[in-house]
Amino acid sequence: MNKLDRKLITTLGLGWLGFGIVGSAIAFALPPTQITILIDRSFCPQDKWLAIASAYNDLYQQHQNRDLQIKEVITFSDIGQEVLSTIPSPDTVRSLNTYGRFNQERQKQLQASYSQPKLLSCQSP
Repeated sequence: MNKLDRKLITTLGLGWLGFGIVGSAIAFALPPTQITILIDRSFCPQDKWLAIASAYNDLYQQHQNRDLQIKEVITFSDIGQEVLSTIPSPDTVRSLNTYGRFNQERQKQLQASYSQPKLLSCQSP
């Protein structure tokens, strides 16, 4: 191998190494946004619930693509609330039953309790 080939390989290798280091530094310095999803399970007509499931599907796909990170999913109604142990699939959310009445006080309390909450609800804001 002559001197020119060796310099070319060294330059390319150092270039790729630098590229990898800069990419890693950017990924470390700018992690994806972490959100908590609040799903209002108070009674909701089927067509509106399908719109909520579709909105959740969009968030879930962003989570799968690592554009954002879903920290946790919490479902609630006037009867109670549940912190889900795993991030549910869009099909699981679509199949959830709605029950109870809308409780604006619980909704406000939950939104204040979590950083970066994303509310999915049938009720108008």
